Amino acid sequence: MKRVALIDLGSNSVRFVISEITESGSYRLVYQQKESIRLSEGMWSHQMLTKPAMDRAIKTMKALSHMAKAMEVTEVYGIATAAVRLANNGDEFIHRVYAETGISLRAISGEEEAYLGYLGVVNTIGLDDFIVFDLGGASIEISLIQNRELKKSISLPMGALVMTGQFQSGQEFTPEEYHSMISQIQHVLHRESWLRNAKLPLIGIGGTARNIAKMDQREKNYPIPRLHNYKVKKASIGELFTKIKETPRGERKKISGLSSERADIIVAGMAIIVELMEFTKASAMIVSGCGLREGLFFQYYGQHYLKNQGMIDDIVTHSTLNILRAFTPHDVEHAQYISGLADNLRKQWKSIMPKGDRLKIVLKVAALLHDLGKQINYYSHARHSAYMIINSNIYGLSHREQLISAFVAAFSHGVNSKFLKQSPYLSILKDGDRDIINKLSFPLALAEAFDESHERTIRSIQSHIGEKRIDVYVEVQALSHVSMMDLAIEKLKKQCKKEFRRELVVHWKLG
Repeated sequence: MKRVALIDLGSNSVRFVISEITESGSYRLVYQQKESIRLSEGMWSHQMLTKPAMDRAIKTMKALSHMAKAMEVTEVYGIATAAVRLANNGDEFIHRVYAETGISLRAISGEEEAYLGYLGVVNTIGLDDFIVFDLGGASIEISLIQNRELKKSISLPMGALVMTGQFQSGQEFTPEEYHSMISQIQHVLHRESWLRNAKLPLIGIGGTARNIAKMDQREKNYPIPRLHNYKVKKASIGELFTKIKETPRGERKKISGLSSERADIIVAGMAIIVELMEFTKASAMIVSGCGLREGLFFQYYGQHYLKNQGMIDDIVTHSTLNILRAFTPHDVEHAQYISGLADNLRKQWKSIMPKGDRLKIVLKVAALLHDLGKQINYYSHARHSAYMIINSNIYGLSHREQLISAFVAAFSHGVNSKFLKQSPYLSILKDGDRDIINKLSFPLALAEAFDESHERTIRSIQSHIGEKRIDVYVEVQALSHVSMMDLAIEKLKKQCKKEFRRELVVHWKLG
């Protein structure tokens, strides 16, 4: 097992994360820290990092260096972005950081910053074609992704902190200052003709994007406190922006979801995003909680464990198996076996199962993680499995799909409808989702019954769907295992009758 620390020294804040990687290759975040240091504050008139800003950064970096030692970190990788990259005394600052903290920093180019942001998003958001932006304090990186490949990227010198510093002279923007800032944003964007009217999904990285999502979630009483893959409609962003602009700076800190340390630069940050949405004709922004740091981790993980540059082909399966290996490494083979049986049954029962291309993936996640809750309490593990699935980092699923997977896993263990009705997440489900959960959970329940003894004895399964009954012909390695499976299947016959209006009949054959 090893622990790797990653440091992202930005123009506005420094982020520090420690990830633990086990012998099996599973990984998890074990520590994270974010500190606002305003490194680029006051630098733009002379293109020099100021002594107070550097002192703040050094003080924080000393603390992070100590934390890395305390947490027994084996490797530390530090990068610095726009402020250090653009400052005339950036190299001098990097040498000072190393001399005083022992941390080796590397100032990365705008192109590399964009690439790492792309890598963090493409491995955690289940889209093939999109535009991703990473809005920081001093710059914004924008990339075009087609078929999951980075086709074009640009780093533009406008960020929430620098635009505030350049155009706002007092506590608030005057109408003239605001108009000048908008004109400058539009002027910079209009030089990038490849972005005009792209009409692609827009993925947002950075503190401003996250704050927009938090404010929108609070406005809507959204029940899942997760920002990653959360979609905010353009109209909602417009309403929030109007509210922000009309609220005096001193009162903004009271707006639910808005970070107090960002209240003074949120107007400029949101203005950039609003103008980018208008220029690209995006109807919504999908927030990514993963970006540069995750891209840096995937780059490291790919080189050391995947023998590539950090690209993951099937992000749903990869992230689900990562969770499984972290919690129950001894149970991976059983879970994969159950997943295969459940999918086989789903395909054979296609005529009576709910329709939807994504349901195969939803069922796979539920099948792989159906026993996760046993790590908390065996006797109520179905409920605990659901909770853990809902709150795990499963990438490539929407929030709704992840909820359905969680409930499918729970229902496969006999949790009743009362559990669903009392759930705080009902507002996210759509009409018809309850029927999907009820029906999709049955192939998983039957697959579990077919491997009740965990001996993986099934050779083949063939199903015949009739008008009044479902005949399932099962070939097994040994008939001695059948009695245990029969007991488990008997408990499912009533549920089959209720959900599919057919009698379940299982025929055994020695193979």
